[in-house]
Amino acid sequence: MFKLFLSSVLLLSLIVGCGQSKPSELKEEVIEVADTKAELIVEGMSCQVGCAAYIDEELEKIDGVVSADVDFESKSASISFDNSLISEYDIVNTINCLKDSAYTVASVDVEILKTIEKKKIDTH
Repeated sequence: MFKLFLSSVLLLSLIVGCGQSKPSELKEEVIEVADTKAELIVEGMSCQVGCAAYIDEELEKIDGVVSADVDFESKSASISFDNSLISEYDIVNTINCLKDSAYTVASVDVEILKTIEKKKIDTH
């Protein structure tokens, strides 16, 4: 008898729960667009794997950075980013703060690649 009662309660809660639906929510998706490129000279790197690759990985974790290429030999970093989400100042500050300020950005050259009209899209 208890099993019958429990089964009825579970069936009723399933029917009632499934019948209620929340209104669909509009989700906004941010699309990162590489509209700016920064060429940096980075001092303080001592190797490709431990320094340049580390800086590269840390830069690519940042929202707005679309790609990063750090080269130990030329002591350079080429970063493509969405300047509506991040600025070259944020990138320079990030590099300068890595590993207890072991690296220093010596020069920055910024190029605006294109102006882009951004639209919100419905992804529900």
